[in-house]
Amino acid sequence: MNVIGVVLTIAAILTGFVLGGGKPLVLIQVSEYIVLFGGAAGILVASTTPSIMKDAIKVIVGFAKPNPFNKKVYLELLLFIYNLSVKVRKDGILSLEAIVDKPEESPIMQSNTFLLKNKEIREFVIDAIRNIVTGIEIEKLDEMLDSNIEVVEKEISVAPKMVAKIAESMPGMGIVAAVMGVILTMGALGGSILEVGHHVAGALTGTFLGLLLCYVVIGPMATVQELKNEDFVGYLKSLKVGIISIAKGDAPIIAMESVRQTVPPVYRTEFDEVEKLAKERR
Repeated sequence: MNVIGVVLTIAAILTGFVLGGGKPLVLIQVSEYIVLFGGAAGILVASTTPSIMKDAIKVIVGFAKPNPFNKKVYLELLLFIYNLSVKVRKDGILSLEAIVDKPEESPIMQSNTFLLKNKEIREFVIDAIRNIVTGIEIEKLDEMLDSNIEVVEKEISVAPKMVAKIAESMPGMGIVAAVMGVILTMGALGGSILEVGHHVAGALTGTFLGLLLCYVVIGPMATVQELKNEDFVGYLKSLKVGIISIAKGDAPIIAMESVRQTVPPVYRTEFDEVEKLAKERR
């Protein structure tokens, strides 16, 4: 959907340009493209570390990928917390040690494919369960999980901020390209009117593309990733609530409901439906 939005916006702009009497071929100015895209790449290399640069590239490449968080993912989380709580009730806290040692072989972990495939979330769960098994106090566990989430939130926010900075620099790079075009235009004065017109078109195209990249292409990439990050952090917070509830010894249905209440309404499943599924899978 994100890519469709970008395509629709560009199509609308080009349609308006053509209907106004413009010729799309005029916008093909290779020198302007080199200045803009080369400048963007240079800014990225000069402004960040290799690891952050790698993450920023992932943000750009991952723009077309859908948000992994949906109603099904959260439903799996609710059932995961419920089943984990049931296991603790039946076999005791120490029974969770098997999940810590071999999470891939645990039926409870296998039931949550999203959690099992996501390395960061899986490690978050395993570390939390390990601390529960060792007998950590509830207050300390709560504080530790909050600190973990805070670190993750800070870490994943860096890349989209860098992409946003690149977007903000595009109008400036467009001005650089425009000034370059003006210089070339001044140098062509006295020549043919076609040559002068070509340089003027190139100068204005640089400004146009800079604005287009900023507000239509690169800017939305940063915004979309920020929204995905918010969902990621929200998932961790919901997961944390369930883990704390299990550590406190709450009944499975209460542990599950405590998590359900933290799920964003757009992803939230009704209690009766979740309860029915939980009982069916017991």
